[in-house]
Amino acid sequence: MWLEKIQHIATLARLRYQPGQLLIISIDGCGGAGKTTFCQALALEIESWAHPQVLKLDDFYHPLTPTQRKKLQQRQACEGYFNVTEFKKNILNPLTNGVKVGYKPYDWLGGESNQTLELLPFGVLLIDGVYAFSEPLRDMIQLSIFVDTPEQLRKQRLLARPQLDTDWVDHWQTTESWHHQQQQTVSATDFVLLGS
Repeated sequence: MWLEKIQHIATLARLRYQPGQLLIISIDGCGGAGKTTFCQALALEIESWAHPQVLKLDDFYHPLTPTQRKKLQQRQACEGYFNVTEFKKNILNPLTNGVKVGYKPYDWLGGESNQTLELLPFGVLLIDGVYAFSEPLRDMIQLSIFVDTPEQLRKQRLLARPQLDTDWVDHWQTTESWHHQQQQTVSATDFVLLGS
């Protein structure tokens, strides 16, 4: 079922793509939904006609301390995990204005990387991650996908990832659910896919 959807979305992207320009596709959904798997498959489909770049929002998330998790809820928690204003200012604004962007990924466990990754202002940019279709970014995005997966399965996948502890998972899931409800992400996206 995903294969047909991927081919359909890739066809739409090709129709909207202008050579030498940047086409942005967001793949949103909650943590553990299957966004990255879908994103990788879509990138392979696009490779035949354009240069796909995958931008992982994992590189921009910041963990919250136990004290912060108790103190910060809803909007403040969202902003703590991911600063959408800074992301738009430093990454998407320059790219959509034709400027190459470099950034240092932030690793959830290891902190900021010494490696600089570069994004080019042309081709197809796939934004993979929770908050990828946040309201402040929507005017820059040409196609949007939401991967919808039951919460219990998502939690199992999150808990299975390599990590020092799992105390953050409940707070993260509560925060992302609040975000998507507030911003009505599911109804705003072009496509909703089942990730189970």
